[in-house]
Amino acid sequence: MLREDRPAFWFALGATLLYALSLVLWFVLVKPANNVLATWVPGPIPDNFEAIRLRWETGHMAVTAAKAVGFVSLVVALLSIVRG
Repeated sequence: MLREDRPAFWFALGATLLYALSLVLWFVLVKPANNVLATWVPGPIPDNFEAIRLRWETGHMAVTAAKAVGFVSLVVALLSIVRG
């Protein structure tokens, strides 16, 4: 719908790609950490706790950053639509 409105189209496309990137980042960074966390049982803290926690937290921050920039790109696309 925005192909004729070039600036809005590029911002909307950028938002789409950023949201897709956030999904990829979740599968690459967060899901493996979640899989390890699911195997832990109550008791002593595992030796790899710090590494898994860092990966889990960093993954969530990367996903959030991609979604935030994607949202801003989507808002700019919507605000830059030229009615004519």
